[in-house]
Amino acid sequence: MEKQKLTIPYIIRNWNGLTVAQKRAALTVLFFAVALLLIVIALIIGISSCSCAGKAQNAEKPVSELPVLLRAPVPEATPEPEDIQNTGDSDGSDEPYEPTDVSVNPGDNPVTYTYVALKKHDKGEDVEELQGRLMELGYLELDSPTDYYGNSTEYAVELFQRQHGLKQDGVAGEQTQALLYSSEAQHYMLLEGAEGRDVKVLQEQLVELGYLDESDVDCVYGEKTVEAVKAFQKRNGLSVDGKAGEKTLEKLYSDEAKISKTLEAKLKEEAKATSKSTPKSTPTPKPKKTAKATSKATSKSTSKTTSKTTSKATAKATAKATPKPTQKVTPTPKYDTRIDTCIKVAKSKIGCEYILGDKGPNSFDCSGFVYYCLKQAGVSVSRMDASGFSKASKWKNISSISDLQKGDLVFFCNEKSSRVSHVGIYIGGGKMIDASSSEGKVVERSVSTNYWKKYFVNGRRPWN
Repeated sequence: MEKQKLTIPYIIRNWNGLTVAQKRAALTVLFFAVALLLIVIALIIGISSCSCAGKAQNAEKPVSELPVLLRAPVPEATPEPEDIQNTGDSDGSDEPYEPTDVSVNPGDNPVTYTYVALKKHDKGEDVEELQGRLMELGYLELDSPTDYYGNSTEYAVELFQRQHGLKQDGVAGEQTQALLYSSEAQHYMLLEGAEGRDVKVLQEQLVELGYLDESDVDCVYGEKTVEAVKAFQKRNGLSVDGKAGEKTLEKLYSDEAKISKTLEAKLKEEAKATSKSTPKSTPTPKPKKTAKATSKATSKSTSKTTSKTTSKATAKATAKATPKPTQKVTPTPKYDTRIDTCIKVAKSKIGCEYILGDKGPNSFDCSGFVYYCLKQAGVSVSRMDASGFSKASKWKNISSISDLQKGDLVFFCNEKSSRVSHVGIYIGGGKMIDASSSEGKVVERSVSTNYWKKYFVNGRRPWN
């Protein structure tokens, strides 16, 4: 008789007819099958739990700890903005800043962008993009492209953070970048309550133009600075609001800036006093002719007249008959030795640190460097920015880079704006010395590269 296989259907139908041994074997197989099934289910549940926990852990990590830059839009509730001071500039350069309503309506699908924090010494395309935006808003002026997060970029971020009520740490974190790239980002301006070295530069310029007392220079944009700015705005035909916006700053650092009436009156009084104190020269009396001398002259002239008459007449006739050639003699311009002094001073400062707003003697920005060198060479000049120097109409304008001469000032714009943003001193041989924001120091370099030729604006010759 063929032995019957113990299959599940057979066991179910013939359970009562099975032997004790067969029943034990069936129960053992069933037990192991159920146990194996439970183990498989437990493994599946465990793997799913670990995956969910991992996702939750990554979601709780700050953006700076994530391994890659996340530029993809992430749906989430948009946080309410901080209460930022209304800082509009009635010069017309910017609109007042007002926080917008960011409440989310049901059914809306808000989209935000997540940024990796950028800080000093970082490099890359993100840094280059950050610099470009800071330049557009007037917080940064770079003379040449760079993707390095240096001192100038850090300081520009601090200025942006100060104006928008953020923590001033110079780090472009997620909150700073989100506001920087938004439509609510304001252009650079100076407002009441601001503190910093850029405020000091503003105050020093107001002192030079006679609107502020030197004792009030304290790096704080306080009540006296506000009043001084208002006085300057009124005197120069600007909207009077006490805020140093784009138009106010442009006028303040130009050669068109009018000095205060008080300083103007003082200078007139000094000029009068100088003219009065200068003694007038006494003319030397001419000696009188004596009768003896007259008689001698008469006798001599009479004796010589006859002998010279014929020869003179002949000479005059010959001269009249022969036309004289017309010759224009072009005088050779005298070389101004102040040029050598200026270049000598400039070379002595190579390697000095670049600091925005500084004008020497050990640190400079580009216009402060030119101002310092010209003053040391004996040129009477007021403090202007690069754009202001480029428009100084009292100096000869140079329209071609090939026409530059030793000692000329040379001006450039950049890829973000056609406005002049950089100035250097041409030293001949296709080279200039300038305080470079991208290099972070005063350097000597060629102006014959494609980059400088592309962004050359004009030159000025301050040695007229």
